[in-house]
Amino acid sequence: MADIASDLPMPATRPMRLHRISLLGWPVYAWFIVLVLVPNLLLIGTSFLRTSNGMIAFDPTIASYLRLWKSASFQFLLVKTLATSFGAAAIGCLIAYPMAYYAARVVQKNRSVLVLLVIIPLWISLLMRVFAWRMILGQNGILNSFLVGSGILDQPSEAFLYTGFSVLLTYTYISIPFCFIAIFTALEKIPHSLIEASQDSGASAWQTFRHVVWPLSRPAVAIGFSLAFLMTVGDYITPSMVGGIDGTMIGMVIASQFGIANNWPYGSAIAVCLMVSVGVVLAVVMWAGQTKGVLMGDEGARPPVAAHRLSPGRRLLRAGAAVAFALPYLFLYAPLALMVLMSFNDSSVQAFPLSGATLRWYGELAENGSMLEAVQRSLVVGVCVVLASTVTATGFAFAIHYGRVRQARFFEFALALPVAIPGVVLGIVMVLATQLAQIPSGVGRIVIGQASFVMPVVLMIVLARLRRLDGALLEASMDAGANHWQTFVHVLFPSIRGAIVGGALLGFTLSADDVMVTLFLSGTSPTLPIWVWNQMRFGFTPSVNAIFTLVGVGSLLAIVICNRLLNRASAAGAGSGR
Repeated sequence: MADIASDLPMPATRPMRLHRISLLGWPVYAWFIVLVLVPNLLLIGTSFLRTSNGMIAFDPTIASYLRLWKSASFQFLLVKTLATSFGAAAIGCLIAYPMAYYAARVVQKNRSVLVLLVIIPLWISLLMRVFAWRMILGQNGILNSFLVGSGILDQPSEAFLYTGFSVLLTYTYISIPFCFIAIFTALEKIPHSLIEASQDSGASAWQTFRHVVWPLSRPAVAIGFSLAFLMTVGDYITPSMVGGIDGTMIGMVIASQFGIANNWPYGSAIAVCLMVSVGVVLAVVMWAGQTKGVLMGDEGARPPVAAHRLSPGRRLLRAGAAVAFALPYLFLYAPLALMVLMSFNDSSVQAFPLSGATLRWYGELAENGSMLEAVQRSLVVGVCVVLASTVTATGFAFAIHYGRVRQARFFEFALALPVAIPGVVLGIVMVLATQLAQIPSGVGRIVIGQASFVMPVVLMIVLARLRRLDGALLEASMDAGANHWQTFVHVLFPSIRGAIVGGALLGFTLSADDVMVTLFLSGTSPTLPIWVWNQMRFGFTPSVNAIFTLVGVGSLLAIVICNRLLNRASAAGAGSGR
């Protein structure tokens, strides 16, 4: 880090030297080649091979693609997968947009709390959220128990779970926070002066929204849609847990080709087709989300008119909007609350009414040796991934931002490619790369595989913070007589410390929650999510509720602790600066 700090260019400094560009650029180039370029080339190359007696034969052929071209079932499944993820992302945007608009343009108090409540589910295990819906929709689940108990149904129905609709519903649940984050950020930054100018010109509220607010927020809608689409299109966990036969998606087929079927060339060909299809869909979405000729500002939204100044009709409308705004929160948190409640249920049957309160499911966890080993392994992997990813991402961010990498914009997007690859495909890509490098299954493989997508996330966060820094601060430090290292320690690093810690926390959460990539790399050394996944495949035990409750509480505590630490650091920095 000292070498990076001493090499930071300040305003009006001497021209940078070519050997310096090469020195700080090579790690970026090496990461791109080893963890992005080569693995994806291996995937493409494997798709043009064939299998013989269960082994890959190095005999170039297009047989796998011809098989896909003639397979009506594959084409149907591909369209079904794309349509389900597309529909879930679209519904997620439709739900998230009014929420984001209300939070950004209407709410006056506790806005940050309302936003945080939407984001928190992202920090809670994906397995936990999906399992909560299986517990609700199952034949012995809470929904059936309620309907039978209230007399609406005579007996439990099988229509709620293991259907295409259950997959769509769960995908929508997963999509809402991603859509909300992107849309809220854009809506909050729309200058109020543009809204006032439209109103002063005689435009109605609908006309102002149509010609001002919507064009400014449309690119963010496209980004939120793309994030939600990417999170679900390669998912095979959700279809496996809530979809059944009718909810089969293409991710499950790809995983089976690299598992039970042991046909890697055919699985690679399916993965390549999925990647190309996803790329086409995202290209169309981003093109449709473009807005030309619209100015963006940093003024942000002003507080809306106080409630006592509104007419009775507007007050009633605002009250209705508040109720509608609260409904998605109920949708987001009700499944998690029910799971926590069931973790204290004395019965092994997940149904109402509850049999009584108990802590025995938590007691069982303390005696489960294999589960405790999985927890320990998850912590080791998470720490290793966070350390490697955070240090690497911070160095890469400095190298890219301060011009030490040729074609910096290209490599910025290239390094982020693993984030844009569907999870099941990324898992396969990492299997091929680690297999070529002869890295055995276990912790080493898992760390490499998870770092491939955690590092780009931390990089984007740190890089975004660097780009918002005022260059005058660095110049003032240098003018005051500080050298490069002192400027880095006392000015630059404190300014980006929050972004680094936030990125590291998010990276640890991504690592601790990952199933799709880790499942291909763990072998006989499962992390906690893989251990839980394996347990759930062979049947339900109530202790799963207890595990997920502890994981959720741990995630929330990590958020609170890190938030307080950052606030104290900011307060200390502000105090020392006065």
